Amino acid sequence: MSEVLEGLLQKRASLSAELRALDAGIAAYRHALMPTKSAAVQVNGTRPTMSLAARKKLSLLAKARWAKKRKEDKK
Repeated sequence: MSEVLEGLLQKRASLSAELRALDAGIAAYRHALMPTKSAAVQVNGTRPTMSLAARKKLSLLAKARWAKKRKEDKK
């Protein structure tokens, strides 16, 4: 009975190694297909930090858009 068990354990070990190799191949293939991202996005999965000047610029642009829309709505 122990010979059968040893054979099964060896087969399990070889299949496990084959599965790890397949997983590594799939990961490499996915990595090759993915478009490149900036380093900040790859590190933590979030967008890069925006500077205060950039946020202020976007805020002013948004306020200008809303002012234009309110002006058009009054007409």
